[in-house]
Amino acid sequence: MGVDKAQALIKAINKIPMFSNLGEANVRIILQVCEFRQVGADDFVCKAGEQSDEMLVLLSGKLGVFTEENVSIATIEPVAPVGEMGLITGQPRSATVKALAASNMLVVKKMVFDRLMRSNGQVCIQVYRNVMQTLWGRLQESKEQHLQAEDECNELVGKLGTVEQETQALRERR
Repeated sequence: MGVDKAQALIKAINKIPMFSNLGEANVRIILQVCEFRQVGADDFVCKAGEQSDEMLVLLSGKLGVFTEENVSIATIEPVAPVGEMGLITGQPRSATVKALAASNMLVVKKMVFDRLMRSNGQVCIQVYRNVMQTLWGRLQESKEQHLQAEDECNELVGKLGTVEQETQALRERR
């Protein structure tokens, strides 16, 4: 692998929250366990309900995320991961991912990832610390969304009360 390509891949891996702050030597270890995969436009990358036995890092192209009812819920642009939580939890895929354009990816197989985590304590600690920070961030975001939805709901309940009062007043006028 050329020096420029290796440096580009190191930068790509560093952009993945799960692999941040590993240092170049450990990122190179991660790269050593990755495989390359190419998919064509409209190819399925993974399907909802399937076993989560690998994580993907989109290097080029574009992916779409779909519900089981084939409703588009997101697009994935380079450099982004697919299936990082499933790689750790082993939970089945929660969505279907399909290539919207020809795409190139790095693939980390669960068995290889697990072996790496068992054999390299430094990488293991940092990866799991990063995952915990990501989950904490998602939890905080979820709490904020919940509070915002609660405020909107209370506002709507207030408006409904006003409409009910106005309706009652109109009925009494008849």
